[in-house]
Amino acid sequence: MKADDIKISGANRAEYWLFVDKDLDSLNYKEHLEDKLKLSVSYKDITLRGVLFLWNPSLSVRKKLNYFDYTATYQKDPVNLLYGRFYTTFGRGLVLNQFLDEDFRNDNSLYGIKGDIKYFNSQLTLLSGQPRNIFFEENEYKIKNDTTDQIRGANFETNLIPKTTLGGRYVRVNRTVDLTPKAFTELYGGNIGLTCGPFESYFEYARQWGCHQVIGGRLKGTGLFFSAGFAITGLGISFQYLDYDTIGFGGPGYRYNEPPTPIKSGISVNRGIDEKGFGGTVVTTPIDMITGEFSYNEVKTDDKRNGVTEGIIKLISHPKDNTELTGGIERIDKDSIELGITEKIEFKPYLDATYDFGWIYVEAGYEHNFISADTSDYYEYAISFAIGKAEAFVLSLRYERRNRIPKWLVNKLGDETNWPMAELSLDLTNRHSLRIRVGAEKGGLVCSGGVCRFEAPFKGVKMVLTSIF
Repeated sequence: MKADDIKISGANRAEYWLFVDKDLDSLNYKEHLEDKLKLSVSYKDITLRGVLFLWNPSLSVRKKLNYFDYTATYQKDPVNLLYGRFYTTFGRGLVLNQFLDEDFRNDNSLYGIKGDIKYFNSQLTLLSGQPRNIFFEENEYKIKNDTTDQIRGANFETNLIPKTTLGGRYVRVNRTVDLTPKAFTELYGGNIGLTCGPFESYFEYARQWGCHQVIGGRLKGTGLFFSAGFAITGLGISFQYLDYDTIGFGGPGYRYNEPPTPIKSGISVNRGIDEKGFGGTVVTTPIDMITGEFSYNEVKTDDKRNGVTEGIIKLISHPKDNTELTGGIERIDKDSIELGITEKIEFKPYLDATYDFGWIYVEAGYEHNFISADTSDYYEYAISFAIGKAEAFVLSLRYERRNRIPKWLVNKLGDETNWPMAELSLDLTNRHSLRIRVGAEKGGLVCSGGVCRFEAPFKGVKMVLTSIF
């Protein structure tokens, strides 16, 4: 064994919060300490990876979360083998979607074994594992499921036919809550993708055969997803359509399959239980200095009582090489999406300008959000300013204000109306960066990829140190 044959790499992300928590009209300071260390060791065809995670909040919060994940991989075409903790998505996620979203702090993983066989422009994947879902909400990490379920899966995709992709997949989920050994859940389906010059399209169909928990009885569901795109110089058009009927499978707050949502802001109605929608986007550059984006997206339940509609108009202009102007309007209508609110409409125009002096750049922005929620009308506005130098530092200032507080909002987000914030990002070296944020954040509903959570208001300090080695 030669030392040159061994490659070691890794990364570490340490985060510390000191923030104010209001409890019985008294101010209490709480802490949030989090560290995630990733290590990778490779020798020829074998790679060992490990993730050490530590979350140690204030003593007043008794629950802590510490874990060590590892993966051993053998990679030598045409066969790849993996044992340990892993993530995988079949197709677009209608049958199986176990993924990691580190920015959103959503960890859906499997622990077990996975094998890939690649041959003749085709790939067969076989896997078996126990799932785990770790989710961060209201300043706390939570394990959504108990890891007792078993997932067996197979996925086959081929490109044997030129400009054509074909796929088929099968997933079986065994659950300890089922009454009999026969009461398992099956999800299966297939896809076809076509490319012809500037056109491309994709269609996927999935079906669920399962059992109602505890009460028994057969449970059936179907899901389909279609997307198409057209792109030439100066013009791009994309479209997608979806229809999900009892395809989402999992438990309270988590899914083993996470089907796509057409809403760009990341909102889903009920994550594959009863959703029908579509979305379309046009991006055009009529002249070199102006680019326009126009988007309309919608997803609703079959009876249209719950749903989200989203419209976006965005213009980007470069009047000079060192100047960028961005302006737009976003409108989103929510029907029974946020808890306790029947109808909510947000209409937000915004403007952002960036000027690059070469040795330094400055950016300024303004947004104004008009909000109508049931019988309450109010607005929020934000002013932002940033100055920085590439690969050196960025100093950002932001001030956000709400003109008044509807009564229904006080219990959720408190009685604050002002949120000043300052953030300094430093590239200490090409391998180390530090970010310090001081001020307040208003909180509220935030979403990513169809998954939503409620973020509590924040007032305090956040520090993040990231290292790569």
